[in-house]
Amino acid sequence: MKVNVSIIRPRNPYDFAGIVLNYGSPEVTEVSLHIDYRNLFEFTRRQEGTAFDLFVVASIVYGIDILLPREIIGFDGWSREIDICFPVEQIDVFNSGKEVLEKTLSFLTGDLWTVSFENRTIRRLYKFGSRQKAYSESFRKRHKVVNLFSGGMDSLIGAINQLHKSNDEVCLVSHTDSMFKGAKTDQEEILKEFKKKYHHYHHIPTRVDMGKHDIHGNEYDKETTLRSRSFLFLSMAVLVADSIDETMPVHIPENGTISLNYPLTPSRRSSCSTRTTHPHYVELMEEFLRAIGLKHSIINDYQTYTKGEMVEECTDHDLLLRTYPFSCSCGKRGTRKDIRDDAHASHCGVCMPCVYRRAALHKIGESETVGTDIFNSHKRRVMEIPDMPALACYLRKALTLQEIERGLLVNGPLPLDKLEEYAKVVMRTRDEIKQWIRDEASDEVKRLFGIR
Repeated sequence: MKVNVSIIRPRNPYDFAGIVLNYGSPEVTEVSLHIDYRNLFEFTRRQEGTAFDLFVVASIVYGIDILLPREIIGFDGWSREIDICFPVEQIDVFNSGKEVLEKTLSFLTGDLWTVSFENRTIRRLYKFGSRQKAYSESFRKRHKVVNLFSGGMDSLIGAINQLHKSNDEVCLVSHTDSMFKGAKTDQEEILKEFKKKYHHYHHIPTRVDMGKHDIHGNEYDKETTLRSRSFLFLSMAVLVADSIDETMPVHIPENGTISLNYPLTPSRRSSCSTRTTHPHYVELMEEFLRAIGLKHSIINDYQTYTKGEMVEECTDHDLLLRTYPFSCSCGKRGTRKDIRDDAHASHCGVCMPCVYRRAALHKIGESETVGTDIFNSHKRRVMEIPDMPALACYLRKALTLQEIERGLLVNGPLPLDKLEEYAKVVMRTRDEIKQWIRDEASDEVKRLFGIR
């Protein structure tokens, strides 16, 4: 599917250029991509350069991902063929990374990307106002850590640990999307608690999203899997890091269970498995950055931790207890209300991120309200709840480390010297879930999940 990009010069102060995407469908004409660049500009002062172009490219990728619904565009009901020419300032620089960018996006989203680049005719994409705040270079240089801050529990723990271990100034970089509500409020509520104890951080929230309607005012089908969000999120953080120091690393806190995303069943392997922080994706992303001349590394300090281990080893336990209720880990937030006993709960309670979260919190004696409590569902029996048959099959199966290693390799390339360590993360995660079920479930539910 060929996607066309057009750019309209910004008209008003604090406006980013109008970016319009079109894939030639008779149903969908043109849809605008919205970028609220004000906070990023105030900190980075960037309107040009490779890191800025990377942010623009990543924003367009994110917009395309939403614009092309898999059910309609996917040649197998999932994977899409996407052909896009990105407008950039320096064609030669990005052509150096063309092949690895295609590999990176294809692995991340499960699609087939073909990319090319053309000169961007409009150089200034952001029109700042005369009264806009501008942070000084000395203020930027004070920051020694750039940390992704999504509003999820892992990013919460990563931020707490960074703030607790030293007085170094920390940049917390966030993305929000008005069509997928919740993350902005989560971040704000968590930071209210942070402010009561820590002051050596600077929060940079940025909204990037697609218009709710096309140019004719019609609603259009949207893709909600958002596999490319990780690419946008990291590119924002790279822009921030690059404005501080050309070698400043970016921290992406994510437990190894979610990062590796071991498939519960064979049908969940390969492209249907989320890879937003998978080690191979991170490796490809770093290779792409090097190819376009950027020297930033991407660090996940929790790659070999289960979610429960992250919770247990958080360095400021009291702050975690006050803030984790504001965080959200659900993969189906705002959806699947048809099976929820509590339609207002942030967490559905039945997706695997919710299961991992509940098992992790159980390790420290905590629990929370979820949409559907799989141990006490009022609308359906356990095996009628989505994902539960797959989870039961997964837990009943006796897996060796070698079998887990093979499953991990099917899901994506991994360094062989770390393969056993990754497999042990999966094994320990299984144990966390089993212990949670053993302690909390009825005998009938235990039997269904093969728990003794």
